[in-house]
Amino acid sequence: MAKNSLYLGIDLGGTNIQAAIYQTAKKEAGEIVVRDGTKTQAAEGAKHVIDRIVKLCDKLIEKAGLKRDDIAGLGVGAPGAVDIDKGVVLRAPNLDWDDYPLAKVLGKEFPFPIVVDNDVNVGAWGEYKAGAGKDYRDQMAIFVGTGIGAGLVLNGKLYHGPRFTAGEIGHTLIEGSGVLGRRTVEDMASRTNMVRRLTALIQSNRPSIVLDLVDGDLTQIRSKILAQAQKEGDALTLEVIADAARYVGMTIANAVTLLSLDCVVVGGGATEALGKPWMKQVGEAFRDYVFPSELRDVPVVASVLEDNAGPIGAALLAAERIEAG
Repeated sequence: MAKNSLYLGIDLGGTNIQAAIYQTAKKEAGEIVVRDGTKTQAAEGAKHVIDRIVKLCDKLIEKAGLKRDDIAGLGVGAPGAVDIDKGVVLRAPNLDWDDYPLAKVLGKEFPFPIVVDNDVNVGAWGEYKAGAGKDYRDQMAIFVGTGIGAGLVLNGKLYHGPRFTAGEIGHTLIEGSGVLGRRTVEDMASRTNMVRRLTALIQSNRPSIVLDLVDGDLTQIRSKILAQAQKEGDALTLEVIADAARYVGMTIANAVTLLSLDCVVVGGGATEALGKPWMKQVGEAFRDYVFPSELRDVPVVASVLEDNAGPIGAALLAAERIEAG
């Protein structure tokens, strides 16, 4: 393996750190060499998180039979707004970081260049370069999980905006006159909201098999429980999922109407768990709301990289920026 074709990619989340060594290729996207992950343990502080990143990277390097000097660079997708020029995480609430110089800190640990971007952006870049969006130059990747975020690739380049905050689609207003906590698409359609709404409806005595699936402990509702209840045709769960899908489809329609995109990729933990029925509902809602009608044939497709999108995208973004000088 050529030295300059090997890059580390990290998807840094508030709960988990996912990482891979990725071998790039000139004509094709490349391939994962090794892949692993660990808990973030963000409550232990920034230094502890950095230590875990370093240990995970070294573990991958050893697992691949490599040395640090064999790695050409490291890409990190970090939650929150990121100053990509300075490699500074401007604000990451789930890590409790403000103006944290991540690239500089990691640069003291490793002998190779460090590239930092937003976690959703690197996921979008992964889908654009190696996933469901690789045949389209203008696209959005929207990820539905604990929250909802998106990354934009316009004219073949990640779009950040002058203040590095482009893509915060989860905070798009859907019900502007609603009460706080019931206004944005994230409020209405994230997995967090699906769980919250389903819990409230069950507590109000609406019948559901979910109560049995979690042995009466509604705090144990996760994506896999939603997926199981969906598969078994639980009416209440299907109602909640359908409403969330409508809001996600509406939000995608707004973005495509505004930007006339070529493609939209839908990913995230909720999408992976709920699968084809969810994607069908999202697509139908998109076609109901998009304008003009000529845009109804814009592909709205599921992620093919799934939880590999972040590490792959981070590695590929590092390769592009480092090789460009």
